[in-house]
Amino acid sequence: MIKRPALGVYIVAGWPSAEVYREAVARLSGLVDFFELGVPTKNPKYDGPYIRAAHREVAAPVWDKPAAPTYLMAYWEDYAARPAELFNLAAEVGARGVLAPDLLVDYPGDLEQYLALSKEFGLAPVFFLPSKFPHSLARRIAAAGPDFIYLGLYAATGIELPVYVERNISIVKGLAPEVPLVAGFAIDRPEKAVKAVKAGADGVVVGTAFMRRLKSSVEEGLRFLWEIKQALVGLR
Repeated sequence: MIKRPALGVYIVAGWPSAEVYREAVARLSGLVDFFELGVPTKNPKYDGPYIRAAHREVAAPVWDKPAAPTYLMAYWEDYAARPAELFNLAAEVGARGVLAPDLLVDYPGDLEQYLALSKEFGLAPVFFLPSKFPHSLARRIAAAGPDFIYLGLYAATGIELPVYVERNISIVKGLAPEVPLVAGFAIDRPEKAVKAVKAGADGVVVGTAFMRRLKSSVEEGLRFLWEIKQALVGLR
């Protein structure tokens, strides 16, 4: 369960190299409130160009677990025929839950199976909602008592489009007021993070913007996240 205003970070497990990944994870402890670890895939269909490339660049995933609460992010498409394998991996790496961004969009019929497996493996449910969603779906997943709902502000990670961000955040909070809401996709400046929280989000997730800087150096990635963290702390 996250506490407002929370800062989450997304990174593909083992990227950009095992050494840099391990250093980043270790040094981010105490700075970020939760992690989303991306399971490398051949078809990261909801990710923008930069993260798509990152998935292709990972030679082998590294499953060093961060100190902060960690959620495994994987595409349900890769595990639809054998979902227990994904939940077993999450349990083995010590994750709190499995976040499948394509579950509710492309495999809504598997929701009950997802919930059953979460319970079986002792994991907390977490859900991704796209920028356009049926209101009935938001109410349904809220009833499952997830750790949080992740609202994608745009169509793909790292790509900003003209959508009504504040309105979408307000709608989800109105439909699921008791469930923590985190916002992500194209959070690339402290001002955007603050704007999302002021609109009603309980936290933000930074992915592409952090990974771009991490590729240059761990120090640059940390400085960027520190700037966002300080902006969010100012809202308390």
